[in-house]
Amino acid sequence: AASVMAAVTQAPGSRVLEKCGLEQILEALKLLLSPGGSGSNSLQSTKHDILLATLKSNLSALEDKFLKDPHWKILKLLRDEIANEAEWPQDSVDVTWRFTSQTLLLLLCLKETMLCLAADFNPGKPNPKTPETAPALSPDTLSISQQKTVQSVLQFVVTLGVCPYLAPGVGVPLRFRTEFGAVVQDVVCLSTAPSATRRLYTSCRALLSVAQHASLGSLVFCRHLGDIAAGLCQLGFCPSKRSSLSPEEEVLTEEERALSRKALRDILDQVYQPLAVRELLILQGGPPQSCSEGKMQVRCRAPAWLRRLCGQLLSERLMRPSGVQAVVRGILEGAGAGAAGGSDAEATAADWKKCDLIAKILASCPQQSLSPEDYYRDICPQILDLFHFQDKLAARQFQRVATTTFLTMSREQPQLAAKYLLQPMLAPLHRCLNTAEIPESDKVPGTILVTEEQLSRCIEDIYKEIRKTSGVV
Repeated sequence: AASVMAAVTQAPGSRVLEKCGLEQILEALKLLLSPGGSGSNSLQSTKHDILLATLKSNLSALEDKFLKDPHWKILKLLRDEIANEAEWPQDSVDVTWRFTSQTLLLLLCLKETMLCLAADFNPGKPNPKTPETAPALSPDTLSISQQKTVQSVLQFVVTLGVCPYLAPGVGVPLRFRTEFGAVVQDVVCLSTAPSATRRLYTSCRALLSVAQHASLGSLVFCRHLGDIAAGLCQLGFCPSKRSSLSPEEEVLTEEERALSRKALRDILDQVYQPLAVRELLILQGGPPQSCSEGKMQVRCRAPAWLRRLCGQLLSERLMRPSGVQAVVRGILEGAGAGAAGGSDAEATAADWKKCDLIAKILASCPQQSLSPEDYYRDICPQILDLFHFQDKLAARQFQRVATTTFLTMSREQPQLAAKYLLQPMLAPLHRCLNTAEIPESDKVPGTILVTEEQLSRCIEDIYKEIRKTSGVV
């Protein structure tokens, strides 16, 4: 199947695109999300019937608009144009996939229209006589109400087009999330064409295409990074159940699997790194999830290939610039601390077990590192930086991580820890006490060997580590 990217490279040049407005596309999306009738009967089968009937009704209403309303002709032409160029399976006996497919097409219409509007926007030079005047908004800017509509649409697309097709143990199952998710899981028909893998590939690639517009991308990844990453992990790395499949039997080509692997790494590199860390930890195997009735449900354990993959990807996050802080933030902010804040932030500040867990992770040399010394050389300066974290709310946690990691590394690799942790920490004090080692050129009267700030910081760091060593928190 051709990539969704084919649709987005040609559409901007079409005359159809220039005449289609954002409001009409958003109106079409709202039409697809119109609520259906709700009966008083709460039997599960009734909920299934209501959902299926609503999806069918909304699809029919959209097609009626396209066929009967002349004002919708331009949008229909744009949708058909993108659909023809995309060449992914759009029709199915399964109404949930027909609904997902049409919604994805409209999202692609929205993205292409927004890109076209932004490209044609020329705000002009600001008037120096009225500097207080706000600059003109780009015509591709979505209002708060429009953003909420897009968020609702994305929630439906991910719930209907990604989550039902994840393998057991890959991501959080729908039925453990919400009551609606449990209904969706039961109404999706996996036995009809297109195959589950093809549907998952189509949804992920289309969502990544939509995310090429900056503001849409922030809406996509802010809430759905975990599910999209789970889908890409499965598409790119999940081993085939049968090793002797012929090319005709393969659901995905090797090129499509390679595209999925590249897309996964691309989005993990682009997003806020603590968010990437947090989602990878959940994928690797998070805590039990509570279902809507409040009972704890034990999730299926992540498969071995996914645990290994997430471990490798987490190590790559760690080895990046500022990777240590990303890992620390990713774990702590997930609990409500640090920059994420929240009502539980102060309570979480006392959760030292989490800090000790992070220290254990940081002290372990990942397999991707060439040698323990290479790892220590890259990581230790970042660990020392944790001693001086400025955020008052999270500073105690960061210092706890730093001191515990310092001790753990000193026990496991004493020589390397002395070279890359202890010596840099004590350098200002060492320079003051060992004047014999100072070059003659630096002994000129008035030469500052160590600033007061450097020496104070050195003594404070030693004090923090001594408190930790003596068991004082």
